[in-house]
Amino acid sequence: MSGKDENITMGLDRLNAVFAWWGVPGPSGISQIDDQMKSLQTVTADLQNAYRDAYSKQMGTLFGANERITQSLQEIFRCKRPQDLIAAKSKVMATILEEAVQQAKAWVEFTQKVQECCAAVVREASDPISGRPNENVDTDEPGRTVQRSLE
Repeated sequence: MSGKDENITMGLDRLNAVFAWWGVPGPSGISQIDDQMKSLQTVTADLQNAYRDAYSKQMGTLFGANERITQSLQEIFRCKRPQDLIAAKSKVMATILEEAVQQAKAWVEFTQKVQECCAAVVREASDPISGRPNENVDTDEPGRTVQRSLE
């Protein structure tokens, strides 16, 4: 190696030492940051997909319900007997309730997907902290975890 190359190498070593003192990760830490950024991008993409799916389901049920309600209201105007009027009003109410159920189902699916994404983030974040994968954690009751021995 020439003197110039040695100076560059020594300068980089000093720079890495200063960064380490400041708490800035070295070259191996940069790959950890890249991994974390990729993980964040994956979670963000998953959340966007979940939101898009929930939005499209909401809009689909809304348009379908609007069409059925319009047809039911037209039936109300054609009613000639009280029984027909009651049946048409019941059909409108049934349509509204069915649409509310469909919206509730879409929200439940959306919140489950968000929960899964958040749980994945927590799992990934806890693996480096504990120093071992979370495969040795059992759940014996909902919300309570028990640590198994690594024997």
